[in-house]
Amino acid sequence: MYGEMESKGVQGWAMMPRPNRRLTALAREVARRALPLLPEGAGLFMGLEIDAAGALRLIWWRSTDFGVVAQINATPEAFCPEDTEEGALQEAAAEMLEYLAGRWPAPPSGYGVITDGVGVAFAPDHPAPTASGWLLRQATAEAPLLAIVALDPMGPCSLLAQRPERSLH
Repeated sequence: MYGEMESKGVQGWAMMPRPNRRLTALAREVARRALPLLPEGAGLFMGLEIDAAGALRLIWWRSTDFGVVAQINATPEAFCPEDTEEGALQEAAAEMLEYLAGRWPAPPSGYGVITDGVGVAFAPDHPAPTASGWLLRQATAEAPLLAIVALDPMGPCSLLAQRPERSLH
């Protein structure tokens, strides 16, 4: 989809080879909207995914064991009110994911991103964060993430960063 990934990422994150201003701005807005929903020190990060039916799923994971903490599933007409943190994130995520869908010649039936409230990344070759084993594939570098905006290298997604010298036990 994107050809060769840029190996000189920000602290272990492979960055998009050709940055896109609009996608970057949308991703920054998603990260900004997600930050209040990721309590500092809680070790949580989020997945934002559109399914085949067009519903948006927000998933909170623990960074220590990749356990699901919470989920919100909603179609656009059932989003939380825009003046709530959840609603503002749902609106921003839906806009960004709709734009991101145009990056594939044919959008996958389910696709999404992860965010730690600092950055946003996705796996172009395995785009559905809720797919079975998705987080483990990221942690073992089997399906590397591509950052739209670099995630925090010391944050809850740090296990997912690309580091050739690391081993996962």
